[in-house]
Amino acid sequence: MKITRFSSALALGFLLLFNACQRPTSKLQTGGIIVKEGFIDCFQAGLQAAGKDVWCEASAVLNDGNYISMANDKDMPGTDASIFYWAYAETGVFGSKPTYVTQNLFKTAQKYEDFALTPDRKVAFLTTAFDRVKEGSTEWDSYNALLYWPVNGDSPQTIQPKAVHLATGEKFSMGLRNALSKALRSTEFPDGMPYFKVEGFAATNNKLFFGIREEGKKYDDFKYKAKVLTISYRFEKDSLVAGTDFQTLADIDIATLEPSLPKPLALSCLEFDAKRNIFWVLTSMESETQLNSAYLWWATEADLKSGKLHLVKDRATGQPLKFTHKAEDLTPVGSNRLFVIHDDDRNRTKIGDQTRQPHQAAYTIVEF
Repeated sequence: MKITRFSSALALGFLLLFNACQRPTSKLQTGGIIVKEGFIDCFQAGLQAAGKDVWCEASAVLNDGNYISMANDKDMPGTDASIFYWAYAETGVFGSKPTYVTQNLFKTAQKYEDFALTPDRKVAFLTTAFDRVKEGSTEWDSYNALLYWPVNGDSPQTIQPKAVHLATGEKFSMGLRNALSKALRSTEFPDGMPYFKVEGFAATNNKLFFGIREEGKKYDDFKYKAKVLTISYRFEKDSLVAGTDFQTLADIDIATLEPSLPKPLALSCLEFDAKRNIFWVLTSMESETQLNSAYLWWATEADLKSGKLHLVKDRATGQPLKFTHKAEDLTPVGSNRLFVIHDDDRNRTKIGDQTRQPHQAAYTIVEF
């Protein structure tokens, strides 16, 4: 597949993003402001597979200092994986088109949800949703993968990702999926949570953090959640070794925390900001009768442990900073800005007088 079109709006949006460093705590306390919104052309208009439009349902974004990468939570046709990128520079403009990666493990893993970086920015992660298994079959193992690779400035096209393995002989991360299920067990499900969805992922120096959006009996019988699980990890040579010490760090009731917000809101992103030593959290709502909406929060690890989240307010109005899209992931771009990517599913959402087309995804830049 040839990528023939890319929105110039994104290029303009990233110009002059690196501002002078100021005290992050005071910036967060005074609120944020949306400084730019737009649509990204993920691939050429009119792309189809099996006679139907291919939609860009962007669910993850990462700025590793050299490249901006995004991931789709749906498969791409042909040999392309659901991951695309372009070179990023502090000054200048982006190329006219993104490049899609083609590595086999990136191609075969399915339903990507969140990128992350280690605090030293030397290792990147990409998680799938871990939301489906097929008893007695390996057919859906590809929905259960935590991938990682070294960040060294090389093109993402040269990456050779690995999957986190908790069991020998795995191609993906089914052992990790089984461990997550057991860590989520409850009185109703004492042997492990049958169904859950990972939509957030973060890494500190010695812990991995999994953000849970849904859990329950099955995909159409669940509760929305804002839950965070942790597990220790280390590297032996170039391979990640995960511990067995799963703990529930947070299980937050958003409706109780902020009763004025729409319901039900659930976690859609978890991001560790090493510079500020905080976690960013996105919560979003999906509704067939109301407009999509999402909100931005921040918390220290101690805040999460005590059930606290700090809602980001609009600096201009003092009201909660609201996205009129289903915000899915974010990444810092510069000292005081966050780039937020949205997955509006197959809805033709609007930004001003622009209407989203199937080959596009919405984005927002927030400044503090």
